[in-house]
Amino acid sequence: MKYILTLLLLTSTLIYANKFDIIIKKPFNNALFDITQDYDGEITAVGFSQLFKTSQNKPRVYTDPFEYLSHQSESKGTYMQLVKVDNSATIITSKILNLSKCSEAISVVKTPNNGYFVGGYTGDGFLILNKLNSNADIVFTKVFGTKNRNTMNSLVKLMDGGVLSVGTSKSVRGKSGDIFQSGLGLNDIYITRFSKAGKILWSKKFGTEYDDEGIDAVEASDGSIILVTKTSYNDKQDMVIMRLTQNGVVLWKLHNKSDDILNIHKIIRLKDGNFLISLSQKARLQKEYMRLIKFDIQKNIINDKVLNTAYSSGLKDIKEYANSNIIGVGYVRDNFNTDGLVVILNSRLELLLQKHYGGLNYDTFNAVAILNNSQSAIAGIRTDDNSQESNMWITKVDSRGNISKKR
Repeated sequence: MKYILTLLLLTSTLIYANKFDIIIKKPFNNALFDITQDYDGEITAVGFSQLFKTSQNKPRVYTDPFEYLSHQSESKGTYMQLVKVDNSATIITSKILNLSKCSEAISVVKTPNNGYFVGGYTGDGFLILNKLNSNADIVFTKVFGTKNRNTMNSLVKLMDGGVLSVGTSKSVRGKSGDIFQSGLGLNDIYITRFSKAGKILWSKKFGTEYDDEGIDAVEASDGSIILVTKTSYNDKQDMVIMRLTQNGVVLWKLHNKSDDILNIHKIIRLKDGNFLISLSQKARLQKEYMRLIKFDIQKNIINDKVLNTAYSSGLKDIKEYANSNIIGVGYVRDNFNTDGLVVILNSRLELLLQKHYGGLNYDTFNAVAILNNSQSAIAGIRTDDNSQESNMWITKVDSRGNISKKR
């Protein structure tokens, strides 16, 4: 009966013998974008899955192929997906946060009662904040944003128990009207602060007349917010770091200009109180390389490190170990395929090791969480060698970047 249900659900899970490496397969494209450890030691990851919408009506016969394709496009939806696994690599919870609109989850934050804040956005451009209890049941859902199209890139945990949404709002600037509603440029940085009860404390837009994007943020030890953004103009891209007060007032800005193509991925606060940004950078028609920038709260650059590797690479997420080493996860690609990448660096940002994982198709790691036992849990995307449909991927690695064994 177990196998019959699996076939009926068109879902399969591959768990490799004695290795903590899980690939969750469902119809259409699926992915995991963020991961965290629960207080009971289990692991929770969030992302999206695409499902068929079933109908009890009699099957319809189509004579027009375009009408059939139109119907098929409406017969599936994108849903926020939450997956929880235990130390034996067994899936103990797999839930779809079934909202009224197609939506994707991009970030998860633990709450003090072992629940979650899950952030994401809908297909038509609204932002979503869900609060879940420890069983992953929805406590409340907040839908917010401007009247224009919005996306969320990060959900940041704050010391007061609330969260900060960081993303982008598309602008349609008119000659008159509220500048917050109509926007500053092509796209604007859009951030919103929530209390632990889900109340919006404030929303802010920042930007220029060009294309601005809010990427990520982190809270400093004094409660101020360090925000990293990108501005694109005239085939150029600048990274802009901003320090904000708790109420969103700008204290300073630091512009990092570049003639290269920038992909800014993550900012973290280190144990020494300084900050580290992961980005990837490439010159036109050249390979992409990893870059890490360490700076202090007064915007002084401490270390600006380029990691040259044989193939184009980027670190989508970084975390700091107790010994001040850094683990980074992301992607490495050549002309033929993309693999998940794990790197370990020392406190001077020198590359100690790198490991690649994946098959012959598109595979990538999106997020990493350091666990209580100093292993790391990773969430990402795994694509079969003979398919174009992506699957959800959860794995664990040890401090040497090797896939851990199951307990």
